[in-house]
Amino acid sequence: MSHPSVSGRAKASLLTMSIPEDQIDPTVIPPLDATLLSLSDRELAFLRFAITEDEVKLKKIVSDVQGRAYAKYPYPCIRAFHFVKLMMEANDVYPAVIEAGKNDPTSLFLDIGCCMGTDVRKLVHDGYPATQVLACDLVPEYIALGHELFADADRSAIRFLTSNALDLSPEPAPEDGAQLQSILDPSAAISDLAQLRGALAHVYTGALFHLFDKETQLGLARRIAVLLRRRPGAVVFGRHQGLQEEGYVDDYGYLGRKRYSHSETSWPRLWKKVFAELEGEEFADRVVVKAKLVEKFWQITPDELNHAYMLYWSVEIV
Repeated sequence: MSHPSVSGRAKASLLTMSIPEDQIDPTVIPPLDATLLSLSDRELAFLRFAITEDEVKLKKIVSDVQGRAYAKYPYPCIRAFHFVKLMMEANDVYPAVIEAGKNDPTSLFLDIGCCMGTDVRKLVHDGYPATQVLACDLVPEYIALGHELFADADRSAIRFLTSNALDLSPEPAPEDGAQLQSILDPSAAISDLAQLRGALAHVYTGALFHLFDKETQLGLARRIAVLLRRRPGAVVFGRHQGLQEEGYVDDYGYLGRKRYSHSETSWPRLWKKVFAELEGEEFADRVVVKAKLVEKFWQITPDELNHAYMLYWSVEIV
């Protein structure tokens, strides 16, 4: 089913969703606050394993990376040190994804909006084969800073790329065995999400959908669905800001984006609509969507008091 207008609308929404970073009034940008670095025992243990055992040195490295990122991209998630939080593993489907990755040499995992890549590095640490893991962000500086943070640019087998999901065609792509084998080659260069259409077993998006308006979220979901292979067990999962009743939310007072938050009932409807349009109603009946609204479990900053719910979700083909 063709929707030629979706791409243009989605891109336009992305381009107009926010004030350019270099045009934000610096007087309204909240200053950095080192006390916001609050790590759980699991997070601290992983970062000590992956970066340095020296906790004082670890915090200095993290703060230095934060300062460089925030100077150019003054977003609340950077200020609150979310780039070193382990968010992905909090999703209920995470253990099953790990096991599937261990047992299926043809599975491919993609993190869209990976920021500095802490979650995918933890995914690999937990057993998902690194050569089958890809991570993408729109901001190349985040990826570069991630390599500096973990000092692994010359040894990480995870393939990172810079690409815009909204540039993808919204039309479904049949699974291509030859294409899949090519992507599974660890030496294969992946530079565009279009190379992965119809090939992925697992897709994760953390704190991504809530950056956009309602219409763009629908277009983004459609494009992510196009990346997913049509086999039982294929999963898209993630988390983002949610509401008990769906609706638009403010944007921290200074970023100027038009953002929409879904609820536990509206989010499944969105995904059912996506798969019904792509594959038909019968196929959509095979798609199980779970959504759970929870209070944020990390430290809430003053500018987040009205953003204190997170929607954890999964979309699985059965």
